[in-house]
Amino acid sequence: MGDFQNTSMSLFSYQKQILYDISTITSIVVAIIVTYVCLKNGIYEVFPYFYLIPVVLIAYTRPKFGIYGTVLIGWLYFVLVYFWEIPDSQLFTLATIRFYLFVSIGVLVSVFSQEYWKGQETKNTLYNHSQAGIFSINTKTLEITDVNRKFAQMIGCECGDLIKKNLSSIISGSAERKSFLAKLDDFSRVEDIEVYLSGRDGLGRWALISASHIDEENIVCTVVDINDQKETQHSLMLANRKLHLLSTITRHDIFNKLTSTYGYLDLLRLKCPDPVPSDYISKLEDTTKEIQNLIAETQVYQDLGTQEPLWLELDKLTKTLRVPATVALNVNLKDVEVLADPMLKKVFSNLLDNSFRHGEHVTEIRVSFHKSDEDLVVVWEDNGIGIADDEKERIFDWGFGKNTGHGMFLIREILSLTNITIKETGESRKGARFEITVPRGSFRM
Repeated sequence: MGDFQNTSMSLFSYQKQILYDISTITSIVVAIIVTYVCLKNGIYEVFPYFYLIPVVLIAYTRPKFGIYGTVLIGWLYFVLVYFWEIPDSQLFTLATIRFYLFVSIGVLVSVFSQEYWKGQETKNTLYNHSQAGIFSINTKTLEITDVNRKFAQMIGCECGDLIKKNLSSIISGSAERKSFLAKLDDFSRVEDIEVYLSGRDGLGRWALISASHIDEENIVCTVVDINDQKETQHSLMLANRKLHLLSTITRHDIFNKLTSTYGYLDLLRLKCPDPVPSDYISKLEDTTKEIQNLIAETQVYQDLGTQEPLWLELDKLTKTLRVPATVALNVNLKDVEVLADPMLKKVFSNLLDNSFRHGEHVTEIRVSFHKSDEDLVVVWEDNGIGIADDEKERIFDWGFGKNTGHGMFLIREILSLTNITIKETGESRKGARFEITVPRGSFRM
């Protein structure tokens, strides 16, 4: 496609078109000379074939004018035979047949050439006007063989400056480049690989690259710019880290103050041994302890969304749960991985806590999975008292429940970070049943 970079209205570059035109004219002159020499020497079988060369050339390189050109060349052949040879009915009959043969060949080549170049121009238009960046590389040399304007603009270069450069000039990180090529060799096609592209003057952009082999020697890569998203993500991570630090410091200071409060309450109890003040002091201690527990819980929430999602093996996560001796945990999640927040373990520990605390007589918990259309559904169910119909959705609200009321709320928040959903589908008095739905692309077997 490189021949079409700056000549979307022509089939070839200006230089190539001139070269083809010179070749066509030269072949016509040679055909005329050969015709003259052959006719003067009584040779009639060789010279007609020389006219096929300009016929094919003009029909291929200028298909819009190829039909008229081949007709003119056919008439040139016919006229030369007529003027340079003694009239002979058999010779002129053969010349007439060859005239129609030349014209027919020219017409066929012109028609096929027009269809071929029309397809090439369509591909060229799509290539150059695509909203995604596109470049092609040679599989053996890793040289850039073609590039569209969108990609060149993306990294601040000109199209011509990139042609013949090596892949290392735009993917400078050796580890990234080797990983990209290794995946391409393994699968012949890769999608949405995150790569940092090097640009002019050391400037670069983050992008998603998809690539595929179009033949044994060429790879076509499409590029989507995600630099703005990456910068926004980086800014959010920095903001989260600062908030995390502020929260940690603030929580530490509050704990110090609460420790002091406990000390003063102990002193107050020694100074006031009467029963009535002691009751108030006990209530103050209980309230202070609740405040301490609430502050401790904030450490869990401050970590939400601060880390990149990871591929986590569900079977391994459930094996780390501390299950009471009175409860049998049956897990069937082998070889199932889910792309989720690293706090996913907290989801299962909270589900276990919910079954143990609110199921009243839970003796068995079953964890399994099944496919639903293109999604994965992980099922957590117990044999406890279940959840009333009017509470199935409310249990995920902040503050709802017999204990802190935060456990189920936290479960939904952790899962929602990677578009995973949860709902309760069990029957009241027959046991709780939670269905965790993992969307396509966020799980693998």
